[in-house]
Amino acid sequence: MRLHKEILLCLSATFCVATGICLYTDCQLGGDSITVFLDGMNKKTGLSISLIDQLLVVFMFLTAYLMNKHNIGVCTIIHTVTIGILIMFASMFISPLELTKQSFLVRCLGVLLAELCFAFGFALMQKLSSGMATADAFIYGVVDKTHLSYIKIHFIFDVVYFIIGYLLGGMIGIGSIVYVLTSGWLTFQIKQWIDKVI
Repeated sequence: MRLHKEILLCLSATFCVATGICLYTDCQLGGDSITVFLDGMNKKTGLSISLIDQLLVVFMFLTAYLMNKHNIGVCTIIHTVTIGILIMFASMFISPLELTKQSFLVRCLGVLLAELCFAFGFALMQKLSSGMATADAFIYGVVDKTHLSYIKIHFIFDVVYFIIGYLLGGMIGIGSIVYVLTSGWLTFQIKQWIDKVI
């Protein structure tokens, strides 16, 4: 696949993830495991969430590079650099829906849609030869070292960040539970579906 096509797919996948983040945030039913961790660290240390996120991304990027650098590439960097911008762009479409004012059922549906956005975005990036998302590059690095399945490592990854974030005071909710229980499995299933389509 040519690089310009991969970059376009990378931006599309990153926008899906950004949309998922906005939906989780606006539904106010708890965030993904990383968001819970960031919230907890922010409350414990007083550092800004953006700074903590940048430090976490740098840590995962360097660790993934040391463990399995072939998962790191141009698209990994593009995803890391553009996610913040695309969150702001996605917010322009999500915020006017005023999901916080909607019924519990509507917000639950918003959480399910958010989870699909996350899973599809990350699964699509796993197909790129020019690098996957930083978190997945890290997870696949651990997979290669331990020879455990992607689903198991993803689940452990989510549980660890969820528990640490919760113990530090991070906000959790039904959306957080849904994410931890389904994210790795759903991402893997969508990746298999993409494999068949391609």
